[in-house]
Amino acid sequence: MARILSILSAFAVLSAEVYSAPAPHPKYWFAFGDSYTTTGFNITTGPLPNLSNPFGNPAYPGIGPCADNLTNWIDDLTTVYNKSLIFTYNFAYNGAVIDESLVTPYLPTVLTIKDQVDQYLATVASRPESTPWTPENSIFSFFIGINDIKHTWNASGSRTAFDDVLLDDYFGLVEKVYDTGARNFLFFDVPPVNVSPLMLAEPVASQTTQGVIIDGFNARLAARVAQFDLSEKGVKALFYNGNTRVKQILKDPKKYGFVDNSTFGIDSSQYCWCNNYHLSPGVHSYFAQDITELFDLTFTSF
Repeated sequence: MARILSILSAFAVLSAEVYSAPAPHPKYWFAFGDSYTTTGFNITTGPLPNLSNPFGNPAYPGIGPCADNLTNWIDDLTTVYNKSLIFTYNFAYNGAVIDESLVTPYLPTVLTIKDQVDQYLATVASRPESTPWTPENSIFSFFIGINDIKHTWNASGSRTAFDDVLLDDYFGLVEKVYDTGARNFLFFDVPPVNVSPLMLAEPVASQTTQGVIIDGFNARLAARVAQFDLSEKGVKALFYNGNTRVKQILKDPKKYGFVDNSTFGIDSSQYCWCNNYHLSPGVHSYFAQDITELFDLTFTSF
């Protein structure tokens, strides 16, 4: 098995598996997640990703938690930092949790990761003529956990045991995607939303407790990703430590072009946060740049 290369820099922490020959560049992206990823894609109504709009629907850059005309990391990776054409099937949904049987979402209409995977399985998993992806030209990303923690961080009982329950369910869904032929994966950890403007209005003890829970979940997630990478044949599982990147930005916001670490507004050139719980497009752009570097270590081009 190839060795793991860890890059620790002042800008980000990236982990990637290094192979003797770079893998082919993925041309189909299948994304699962919550408001930090969503662009409002609807695979039922269409249109599907195409040359005019690589996201298919809605009109670029889609519908996000900040404003309908603002971008996030997957917008940037698909249209700004890409080195070839990418068709992005973005199943992510605002407010998503992993599974509503474990954590109740804020609305009953929210599509959980389980729902999103079910949508994928029912539509493009079979590689229809409209979406001729292959194991070599596709990548599957998962960015989830923010809302699972948000809704349960102050619950009673063993947190480590509950995290294991969440991750068992999470990777059971990942295995379903793997079984369709997916081999290239990107996983995100949970950003430090315990220091979001929303949480800064709460007692310091609450911020600290939530931060400890986020760090614990992320450590277990990283271990699961490594286990998945080692145990499943042909898998290239990449892990992006966006939590560290955000902490670096918030520690010295002016270094990264932001006015401070707590004011929020839709001007992504000034603020780290676009509202009281979501990182701004400016921070998402740093995510995209980091992931481009991560991909360059593994894929021929991106």
